[in-house]
Amino acid sequence: MRNSLIRSGYGPIGIKVILAIFLLLACGMSVYSQCAGQNNSVTICNKFDDISNRNFDLFANLNGMPLPGGSWSTPNPTNLSALDINTGIVDLWMVNRFGEHQFIYTNGNCGESATVTLFLGGYSGEDNVDGSANACSEDSAVNLFSFLGSLVDDVVPDFNGFWEEDPMTQTGFLSGNLFNAEAAGPGEYIFTYTVPAVDACPGMQSTVFLEVHLAPNSGTPSNLVVCTTDDLSGYTNLDLNNLLTNEDPNGVWSEMGTNQIDDFLDHFVNVEEINATHGFGSYGFTYTVQPSHPVCPESSTDVFIIILPTLNGSLESENYCSGTPYEITLNYDPSLLPSGQYEIEYRVGSTEGDWDGSTNISLVNGTGTFNVDPLAVPINEMVQVNIIAIEGMQQVVCGDIGVLETEFLVSNSIASGVNVCPNNEVTINLENILDPMANPTNEIHTINYTLTIPDNSIVDLSEQNVVFSNGSASFDIPSEHLNQSGTYSLEIIVENSFEIDCTINTGFEILPIPEEIDLDIAVDNNCDATSIDVLVNAPTLPNGSYTIEYFVVEQNTQSTLTDNTINFVGGVAVYGIDIANLPDGDYIVVLKSTQNDSTPCRLQFEFELQEGFSIGGQPIVLEAEEQQSFCLNEGVPTLEDIDVNTTGPIAFYPTIDSQEALPINTPLEEGEDYYVVSSDENNNCASEERTRVQVSFYAAGIPTTIDPFPIYCASDEVTLAGLDIATPNGGDIVWYDATSGGNILDSTEILVDGQSYFAAEQLDGFCESDTRLEIAPVIIQPPLPDLLSDVLLVCALDNPTVAELINLENAIGAEVEWFNVAEGGTAIPSYGPLEDDTIYYAQSYDPDTGCINKNRVPVTVDLNNCDPEKYGFFIPDAFSPNNDGRNDTYYIPNIEIIFPDFTLEIFNRYGNSLFKGNSSKPAWDGTGPSGKTVPNGVYFYLINFNRDGYDPKQGRLYLNR
Repeated sequence: MRNSLIRSGYGPIGIKVILAIFLLLACGMSVYSQCAGQNNSVTICNKFDDISNRNFDLFANLNGMPLPGGSWSTPNPTNLSALDINTGIVDLWMVNRFGEHQFIYTNGNCGESATVTLFLGGYSGEDNVDGSANACSEDSAVNLFSFLGSLVDDVVPDFNGFWEEDPMTQTGFLSGNLFNAEAAGPGEYIFTYTVPAVDACPGMQSTVFLEVHLAPNSGTPSNLVVCTTDDLSGYTNLDLNNLLTNEDPNGVWSEMGTNQIDDFLDHFVNVEEINATHGFGSYGFTYTVQPSHPVCPESSTDVFIIILPTLNGSLESENYCSGTPYEITLNYDPSLLPSGQYEIEYRVGSTEGDWDGSTNISLVNGTGTFNVDPLAVPINEMVQVNIIAIEGMQQVVCGDIGVLETEFLVSNSIASGVNVCPNNEVTINLENILDPMANPTNEIHTINYTLTIPDNSIVDLSEQNVVFSNGSASFDIPSEHLNQSGTYSLEIIVENSFEIDCTINTGFEILPIPEEIDLDIAVDNNCDATSIDVLVNAPTLPNGSYTIEYFVVEQNTQSTLTDNTINFVGGVAVYGIDIANLPDGDYIVVLKSTQNDSTPCRLQFEFELQEGFSIGGQPIVLEAEEQQSFCLNEGVPTLEDIDVNTTGPIAFYPTIDSQEALPINTPLEEGEDYYVVSSDENNNCASEERTRVQVSFYAAGIPTTIDPFPIYCASDEVTLAGLDIATPNGGDIVWYDATSGGNILDSTEILVDGQSYFAAEQLDGFCESDTRLEIAPVIIQPPLPDLLSDVLLVCALDNPTVAELINLENAIGAEVEWFNVAEGGTAIPSYGPLEDDTIYYAQSYDPDTGCINKNRVPVTVDLNNCDPEKYGFFIPDAFSPNNDGRNDTYYIPNIEIIFPDFTLEIFNRYGNSLFKGNSSKPAWDGTGPSGKTVPNGVYFYLINFNRDGYDPKQGRLYLNR
């Protein structure tokens, strides 16, 4: 129940009666009865009207007869700061919330409590419509309470009202008392703050006109990163503004350390000078933009010119022996790179491909060393080592590395010898010997070697004119130096070979020489034998004996007809074999000798001889073409190359009746006659007649050409058959992919740039020239155009031409033409106008040869990339549709070009839509949807630009006829 004595309805007499009754009752009660008083409710509509309302006495507003000495409390902790708990005085100016508030008085003497309930009317603060409410567009949480209040100290609006946006400036970016000015953007906005009615107290509303000012924008930075060794002549007048995007134009640059900024108007620096004066490092420059209104703070952006240190220098190495560390020395310019710890990546190049490795290196005062992984280095091959990357442990290093490569070789030269008997030559085999160019040598070298004899004496020897093939050769140690049995060792030096700090060593054994054994069979006539003798000459064996066996075998039946065995320790013997009673046929006489000792240098301990003979036998038939041809390009032919068809061994004679056969390796001579005889391998019976063979030679020559380096266009797809080649003997041309050996190529194969082709003359289908003509055609294939982008975004307002496409071109080793078709067509001149949404094609050509690259690179042209600020884009705020030829429509200049997807909508003050426009209908003529003319006055527009980076914009316009 809300009551106060004044508002209860009783007159002065009634009050006295009540007091009397109260006193009578009190006399009959305990002195502490109702010592806390009774509950009461009080409504205060405007707590600021009377200063007495500020210090409100709660105790005086208790009903009943409260006794002092108690204390006050409140269930609302937000009111504690306003309440004096001892006196019951509450500062209502500090109770900043309308509505019901309870305060409880408790008297501990009687243990009773009473409550005073206050119903406070609301206060919404004073209107702020005079332009003093300002915010910055970068503020995402503008506290609207900061714009309300009064001129009286401590008078503040209640906090528990509610804020609303005026429909005329509705944004949707208000949350409670916080307005997101960053999302709404610059402009004017209207807000109302409302506190509702409380009991008999009416509600209250205040208005704030807030102006959001555009925050200064110092731009988005993009640092310039260069290397200290770069050609910085293009940066002697660097405009720092080019390192910013979207910045306001009225800023000022400042810096510390380089003295490049002279005054507040200066925005150019000389990067080349900074590098020359200060070297590598990071140099900062600050761009500061002042706000257009003090509500916004100034904006600053830092950009950095970063000059990276660079590794420049060279690598040094030696040639190493297999199994030793492969240490590389890096010498570098310490003025371009500080000392410190680095991780480098290196590349080892060989015929096996590239091998990449990494290692840590300590660089101090211009030098450092590292070891190459042995797994990366093939043996006996020159390898190249490059530094391909470096990363500092403490700082970033330029990726451009200017280190000269080094090359080295790991050698694994090998020598070997065989054990022989005394006074015999020893053949020493050499492998993996390299020429001065580090290739397996195919040259003639002198070999110097030191021979250590078993008695430790030393002989220095030399072998002249040793021919090597693919790194291998052999030479013989003369027998006169090998007359002692025992171990010999050699140290070998190959003159004019690849220099390396390795010694070629080998050794061998000279074995003792045993006495010889000699066996022989003597047949008087192999075709019709009449007598056979067995001859034995054997050294005496001190610890062993010989077993000599001889017998005659009939070849068809393999039956043994005569057999005899002799045992003895050595000596000379002749044994005759009786064959007088043998019938006609083919026979074999076999002589065997075995011994049971183990003399080291004797190579054979079991000897067997056999001789075929016949009684009443006939020689075998021999067939051979009388005229035979040979190819001299395959080497000098010998008797062994003559084609003979026979079943037995053959022998060649220089004449029809000569008795001494020619060695089978005798070289053939052009036009010479040779006579061949074949014998029966079963009985050695030879024919009495000889077959004549006459030989002739072919010699294919080297093909010729007037131009070994012909030039063709890749687009012509020239084949091997199209090459201009002549043969000296009129033979056929055979093509290969190597100077020797290799694969045969089809004459229809299309030529490839940088590839050599090898032509040989072929005669009679088999004889080819041993030396081939190398043709290395140059196939001109201009590089593809290198373009900065496959899309060209320009503005149609600039009347762009093909020159804009030309600006996309990066420099290549060719010229570029532009077409508007993918194939064929005519090149478009640089002044040719561009068409929107059209694909243009870049084609490269070689100006010297006229060769083109048939592959064209497409670029799509978009003419709608217009920067509003560059073209003075603005939104008019008025127009006069009076048909006077001026401003008769509301039209935003060039909006359909700059924002081709825009939409425009016009509203009246009641929010009704009057006009909707776009690129096809950009202008409003001042009529409504029904076509009727609208009256003069203020209207509102809403523009959706529909382009990234551009928020919708709303505003006012004035129509005046």
